[in-house]
Amino acid sequence: MVTLITLTNKCNMRTYGFVCPSSETPPPTHAPGTGKCLPGWWPYGRYCYFVYNGQKGMSWPEARHYCQLGSADLVSIHSRAEVEFIRNINYTKYHNIWIGLTRDSHRVNIGWGWTDMTALGFVNWAPGEPNGIFHGANLGNEDCVEMYPDGLWNDNNCLEKRGFACRHRKCKHTFFSLQDSIFFVCVLI
Repeated sequence: MVTLITLTNKCNMRTYGFVCPSSETPPPTHAPGTGKCLPGWWPYGRYCYFVYNGQKGMSWPEARHYCQLGSADLVSIHSRAEVEFIRNINYTKYHNIWIGLTRDSHRVNIGWGWTDMTALGFVNWAPGEPNGIFHGANLGNEDCVEMYPDGLWNDNNCLEKRGFACRHRKCKHTFFSLQDSIFFVCVLI
């Protein structure tokens, strides 16, 4: 027998089906490496990673949307070790993979920035890249970044079909079954 508990709380005199913000002391910060990843995701440091590289790729906007459906974003990469980790879990290699680096004219660093708004302190451009700015009239066409199988980066047209890598913070999760289905609940830490 499975008992399903519904959490409700009153916020501003309204009842919601979730826990509302509180001014109480926040929960303790978990140490790096604690927490877990959902099935199909790979743990590394404080994060969980998912790489899709099937035969049918996705455009950069489609890939980002897919990641966001899982409360994640396209991966931001901050070290050579992280590049190598992603290379190791990208085992099918049908395509290059989209990462969360994109060009926006409103950003510093010549317009490049991570979708998760983390600092751009590490880059791994392939020789001669990024080169989209040198394509003249096609300037707007290479605003997204893909990672080659060797880990080097290339700016490319965002509508090209590629694999992709998602990332989110590790979670403290539980799972339960209900009528022969398994549900996973991930609370990000």
